[in-house]
Amino acid sequence: MRATTRVLGMLLAILTASVLLAPSVLADPPFRLRDYVTDSANVLSTAERAQVQSAVDELYTANRTRLWVVYVDTFSGRTPVNWAQDTMNASSFGDQDALLAVAVGDRSYYFQPSTSMSASDAASLRRNNIEPALHSENWTGAAVAAATGLTMSNSAGSGMSSGMSSGMSWMTLVIALAVVAALVLVAWLWLRHRKHNRREAELAAAKQVDPTDPDALATVSLDALDDLSKIIVVDVDNAVRTSDGELALAVEEFGPTQTEPFSAAVAAAKTALAQAFNVRQILDDAVPETPLQRRDLLTRAIVAAAKADRALDAQSDAFAKLRDLLINAPTRLDALTQQMVALSARIAPAEQTLAGLHKQFSEVALASVAGNVDEARDRLAFADQNLSTARNLVSRPAGDQTGLIDAIRAIEGSLGQAQTLLDAVESASADINRAIAGLPAEIIDIQNGIDQAAEQLAQPNTPSSPELGAARDAAVQAVADANKDGSTDPLGVFTRLTKADADLDRVLASIAEFRQEAQKQARILEQALFTAQSRVKGVSDFIDTRRGSIGSEARTRLAEANRQLEAAEAKRSTNPAEAIAHANGASTLAAQAQTLANDDVRNAQRAYAPQYGGNNSDLGSVIGGIIIGSVLRGGFNGSGMGGSWGGSYGGGRSMGRPTSYGGSSNSSGRDYSGGGGGRF
Repeated sequence: MRATTRVLGMLLAILTASVLLAPSVLADPPFRLRDYVTDSANVLSTAERAQVQSAVDELYTANRTRLWVVYVDTFSGRTPVNWAQDTMNASSFGDQDALLAVAVGDRSYYFQPSTSMSASDAASLRRNNIEPALHSENWTGAAVAAATGLTMSNSAGSGMSSGMSSGMSWMTLVIALAVVAALVLVAWLWLRHRKHNRREAELAAAKQVDPTDPDALATVSLDALDDLSKIIVVDVDNAVRTSDGELALAVEEFGPTQTEPFSAAVAAAKTALAQAFNVRQILDDAVPETPLQRRDLLTRAIVAAAKADRALDAQSDAFAKLRDLLINAPTRLDALTQQMVALSARIAPAEQTLAGLHKQFSEVALASVAGNVDEARDRLAFADQNLSTARNLVSRPAGDQTGLIDAIRAIEGSLGQAQTLLDAVESASADINRAIAGLPAEIIDIQNGIDQAAEQLAQPNTPSSPELGAARDAAVQAVADANKDGSTDPLGVFTRLTKADADLDRVLASIAEFRQEAQKQARILEQALFTAQSRVKGVSDFIDTRRGSIGSEARTRLAEANRQLEAAEAKRSTNPAEAIAHANGASTLAAQAQTLANDDVRNAQRAYAPQYGGNNSDLGSVIGGIIIGSVLRGGFNGSGMGGSWGGSYGGGRSMGRPTSYGGSSNSSGRDYSGGGGGRF
């Protein structure tokens, strides 16, 4: 029993102490603000906190006013104004800082506007917007109302009530909005008309480009490509439909054998057109493509459709001739008969020419034409047989002329070959003599190429060495054959020489181009490295002599620039292209670091100038990091050099004065008139 009494006594003492200590535990004394939205009372959800943060960010973007929102449970027994001002002093508030402090448990608040808001506007904003939201425990709404009020006050300089201060203000706003809307509409119509005209001009230019050449289409704008693809697939589809109908009639008239080339062309056109339509379907579906993907698809559609059109055009003349051949068959047979008679008359002179060539040149030199006269005689005999067959078929009725087209084609082919054979005999003498005369010069030319190849192969790291060696060896062999067989087979020798010379020249040209490009790339790399080294060194020296005022962003960019420069040096000899990319990246990063560092120094000068007056030497010492102790004690929110000056002045916390230079309890020197608060 006595033990139970002791336990109960202890529990009662603990409970009493807990009750007595609870207020001190929950108390929230003034403190230095580190975030724009501080929710020690845990009244905001994640989404609500994001909404408040967004309003604070929009306010800063609109007029560079920094609103700090604080929710605590209690003001620690202090009045709202004392708690708020102590917090603002501890947080080094400046003219562009505003505070909304809410003690949720006390149901008290305090709102301190920035100096750009008048006291009357601030009172109106508290009375009509902030306090009603707090009264209904709309914690988010109160902060958003404060941010909105500060935005409107700084933007328009008007009173901040729940509505406009007068009917005239509303009317003025409506008129202004109407004027702006009209101007926007006029501008939109003008831009639309201009865009239409530009697009028409681009389409007209695109129609002049070869649609089968992807490289040429690469110069066309994306909109013009889209318009061109729509036009060309429609035109080609119409052409395919028309060709398909005419082909069906031709097959009935001439049969599938004679019309096979045209059937193949139409089939290929249909396949290509189907590919083009498939690409258009991909472009027209609901799945969006990147501009690069869209350009690739449009180019594919245009090229496929254009090639299908070209294939049809290539067969159009032959198709027309086929349709006309039966109608004009008698006239055509008369012309072929005359051609055969003329060729037959050339047989005897060709025999005499060939006999004379055998007396002048060796059998090897004449091997290509030795049997030409006999072959030509055989072709003429075959043509005569088919002429008889064709004339017999022409005399028959139109529906009984099967084989006439084949006979005419056979006559045309045999007569064409006979003419080629006889022409070769007549030109053989001139060709052989020309080859004999050109051999010395060709040998000299190819020998120069052989000497150049030897020089290149003697150099280290010669590109395409195996290919160059093979071309050089072939050229050497061709020269040896020319010296050996030039008199007996001049045409054959000359042909082999010219081929070996062309192959060798091609390889030498590619090597020369490679070396020229390598030299150009080396010059570019040296310039890129020099530029990067100069920029990195310049920024490094700038930061080193102003280290007391430059934050992490500039230093981070500089460190990355150094890393890129080291990578460029490492790739210098093994991969010049990558080295150039790294060097250019280092230059870009160094330039960014310089810009950030310049901003940091300017911000530091503005912040410290009032404290040091005209003493430029002391100010310079602080900027240069010589009087670093004072900066660390009084500036950068008591956290040393963490964060950049750009962060402090571009949306971060205001920088306080160095404490070593004294000042009142209001360390920022800020006049806090205009603020107010109370119970809600």
